[in-house]
Amino acid sequence: MWFKNVTLFQMTNSFRVSAQSLEEKLAQRTARKCGALELSTLGWSSVMPNGDALSLTVDGAYLIAARKTEKILPATVVREALNERIVEIETTEGRDVRSKEKQRLRDEITVELLPRAFSRSRVTYALIDPENGWIWVDTASRPRAEELTVLLRESLGSLELTNPETETSAAGAMSQWLFHSQPPAGFTLDDEVEIRENDEPGGTIRCKNIDITQGAVRKHLESQSRVVRLAMSWSDRLSFILDQDLVVRRIRPLELIEQLSDEDEVDAEAMFVADTMLFVAEIRQLLQRILEILNTGKETDSRT
Repeated sequence: MWFKNVTLFQMTNSFRVSAQSLEEKLAQRTARKCGALELSTLGWSSVMPNGDALSLTVDGAYLIAARKTEKILPATVVREALNERIVEIETTEGRDVRSKEKQRLRDEITVELLPRAFSRSRVTYALIDPENGWIWVDTASRPRAEELTVLLRESLGSLELTNPETETSAAGAMSQWLFHSQPPAGFTLDDEVEIRENDEPGGTIRCKNIDITQGAVRKHLESQSRVVRLAMSWSDRLSFILDQDLVVRRIRPLELIEQLSDEDEVDAEAMFVADTMLFVAEIRQLLQRILEILNTGKETDSRT
């Protein structure tokens, strides 16, 4: 499988958990449905279609999946029930309902409605890469990524993570690449960019489907604005958007995996594993290259 996004974490210590031990630890926190009065639950789910294993070893990395189940209780439903309750009290008792009582009533109504609420689930995948000391989470949302890493830390007993640090900031490097129309070797600039004006709240400019190396884009860069997201391609193999926090978004392979001619004979499990192996190999190289560039280059604000 291919991640659509990668939020990257760096492990501060070597990952020394074996595949078997990892499976056993994850099994202690498996996903489950919400109880009658629970708003949400989070646990580990099978990583493969129609499978039972909670992890998959691929090229030295471990694929895992966290499933979050949430009760759907729209705020409008709670609000309508609350308003009805308030009107009833004010009418029958002839008094106003104050803020503290409103909050208590809101809590009571939520408890009453939860058992009847529908549930929905979502799965977030992650890869543990001991070779590089990384954890990749398939999301561009930092809170969602941290939700998974907290669950992983609780399952393993300990796990120290930091955000990747580089000598050159991603925003500074991307600004230089775009200003000079000179991306690093092997990369090409695509047709989308997001620029933020320094120290200007709300001063964000988004450009798409245009030549981002010319015209107004360049003028904004001349005024010391910074590139915070940049669409790029790498070695004619992947297209993606890199943001200033080193989150890789909208990953898309540029070369399609060859499909078997007879779809009825495709082994879904084998294809899943092959797809994941290809993804691991490609993204591992991409991340290594990006971090290498940002750790060897020197950031400069010169726009000449």
